[in-house]
Amino acid sequence: MDKKEAQELLDEFARDLQSLSYPKWQKLIGESQLLERQGPSGVTYQIEWTAFWDSQAGGDIRVIVSIDDGSLARFMVPISTSFLISPGDRII
Repeated sequence: MDKKEAQELLDEFARDLQSLSYPKWQKLIGESQLLERQGPSGVTYQIEWTAFWDSQAGGDIRVIVSIDDGSLARFMVPISTSFLISPGDRII
């Protein structure tokens, strides 16, 4: 897996997710989604995200996003990032 390419795809995807509003994220609590994106090199990557309350319902929502190329090594330890979205739509 090209780590630089995977990190760039992950960062781009996370930025897109950060554009969602707090009310939209509230509806996605407990949801998880897996999708595939092809990198410039032609490698197909799997991107997965999940959202959950960071500490208490009605507070910050934590979103974790990970990426891997489907290989066993990366499946076990994917590249990941996370962010918090506050009730005021502030990204932390």
